Amino acid sequence: MSYQGARARPLATENGRLFEVSKVRIGADGHVSAVLWGELDANSDQHVGVLVVAPSADVVDAIHDGAQVAAVFASTEASGPKHLPMRMFAIVEHEDGRECIAFEGPPSPGRELVDMVNLDGGHSLI
Repeated sequence: MSYQGARARPLATENGRLFEVSKVRIGADGHVSAVLWGELDANSDQHVGVLVVAPSADVVDAIHDGAQVAAVFASTEASGPKHLPMRMFAIVEHEDGRECIAFEGPPSPGRELVDMVNLDGGHSLI
């Protein structure tokens, strides 16, 4: 458990913990290189601690340790909910053994990495 910042409560295991990613940075290789994330209390959906910028490797470590990591998408409809339903991140392993994060399941229009807010401002451009 080497990842920092977002882990507001030190525990022996990450099982049952939920982290929320609200912004991403896409690296030159086209994969997520950094995230803005924080831990959520699963019972109240309230943040536990502060949001921090962390390398995507921290997300990979958290998932390996048993945590769930979800992306949130802001709704563009004024009369609709503040956020669209979350999408869960999973680990993807490349042929060379490197690991990165991607969304679980089939594509979902309006809820892809390109639809997330970029850490550097605006929406991600992949």
